[in-house]
Formats: sequence, C-alpha cells, structure tokens
Amino acid sequence: MISSDAKEKVQLMKKILRIGFIGALHMTVYLWLLPFVILPKFGNLGTKITVTILILISLIVLSSLIIKKRK
Repeated sequence: MISSDAKEKVQLMKKILRIGFIGALHMTVYLWLLPFVILPKFGNLGTKITVTILILISLIVLSSLIIKKRK
C-alpha cells in the first residue's frame, strides 16, 4: 500500500499542477489571445466577456481545491 506521506505528496503535486494550469491559462489569454485575437475582432465587449469567462474558470478550479480539502 501507499504510505500516507506519499499520498500527501501526490495531493500537493495535484494542487501545484492546478495552480500552474491557472497561471498558464491566464498568461496565454492575457498575453496572446486577448490582445492579438479577441480585441481586434470583438473590441471591448469581447474583452469583458473573455475576462469574465476566465475568472469563472479560475474560480471553479480553485473551488475544487477547497472542496477536496474539506473531504
């Protein structure tokens, strides 16, 4: 069986990967997608919608960390 120390390390790595995913998502959207794709095509409304969706995705991923922590 897997020791409790190994399980804790696995859970820590999962948290780090999720937070890294959020960071990579934000960097991709804010540094490439938003200024070069969305802003020229859709203007300010597209920017607001993109930022809103990105914040919602981030909240969902972070809330999954909190929910799993409580279990």
